[in-house]
Amino acid sequence: MGYATIMNVPYIYNYEQALKKWQSTKPIRGREPEIRPLGARRDCDSYSIRKNVWTDVIELVLYQTPVVKFTPDNEVILNFGPWSSSSTCQFISGVLQSVRTRRQQGAVVLEFRDGSKAMLGQNEELVLVADSHGCWTPRAKQTLYDYRVNRKQANNVRRLVSQFHDYMSGMVKLRAEPVQGYYGTISHKAVHTTYADLAEVFGKEEQTNGSNLDKMRPDVDKWIGLAEKPKHCRPEHKVEKWAEYRERAQKFFDLVRNDQDDNARHQNYWIAFNILFVQEATMYWRSDMDTKVSVNITQFERYLYKTLFTMFADKVFTKVALAEGKVPSGRYDDYVLTEES
Repeated sequence: MGYATIMNVPYIYNYEQALKKWQSTKPIRGREPEIRPLGARRDCDSYSIRKNVWTDVIELVLYQTPVVKFTPDNEVILNFGPWSSSSTCQFISGVLQSVRTRRQQGAVVLEFRDGSKAMLGQNEELVLVADSHGCWTPRAKQTLYDYRVNRKQANNVRRLVSQFHDYMSGMVKLRAEPVQGYYGTISHKAVHTTYADLAEVFGKEEQTNGSNLDKMRPDVDKWIGLAEKPKHCRPEHKVEKWAEYRERAQKFFDLVRNDQDDNARHQNYWIAFNILFVQEATMYWRSDMDTKVSVNITQFERYLYKTLFTMFADKVFTKVALAEGKVPSGRYDDYVLTEES
């Protein structure tokens, strides 16, 4: 369903008009259950209009989700279910017009004519009422929250791994090589390693078919995406996924913390450096063990602190109420995910 199609949904400004639209629209012949198109009849499977026989609410349906509902009390109820798409935003704005919408971090941000804003998450409801000018506005003003970095606590976390940071910076400086861009120019500097070197640290997985083309890849899967907390996982897998996250985050922290056995420090630092190397790597099966893996030199510090700030999110981030008309950026939402989220 394209942008122009969504923009062709009719503007509906109150319950009375929504009811008249439903009454005047003929159902598609031969369809069971009954379906009445909201716009062009050819688009009836994309968006339609129906009446709830129990409540008399008029529901405007995007695909199979009643996104906009007009109640007999002349209120509007918004609920996009689990689908926060561009089509959802266009649909709401097309029907209500006085409401501007945009996607943000899996939610929909709504901006109203009076300057207020609201945020609607997946499977949440937002009730709108008409103001004195006939424009829609939230029935209850939202108090929205966002997360801010507590700089003092962030620096405290950095101090816990200051010696590894010095080691990491030295390794990056020592091993950095220029990478050529277009027309022979230097685009950036990167650090390179090989499958063979990674296999020495992490071990390897082998794929044997009895020929001379047997393949191998470094066994690094358990470390990739180290800073990603579990989300959108099935309830039956939730406990296991969170236990796995906590275990590997703690193992990484034990490798980089300052207060560790000096006899193991250098070996641990080397392992941790290579863990940072593979954070966003895609390991293919290869027969050539000299296959290279490269990381931009700026990424090592980003991977390190993203991992630690996610692990110590309860200390590093502070939840703050936003002023009216402001909406959360969602920048740190993934850092602060909890097992109860």
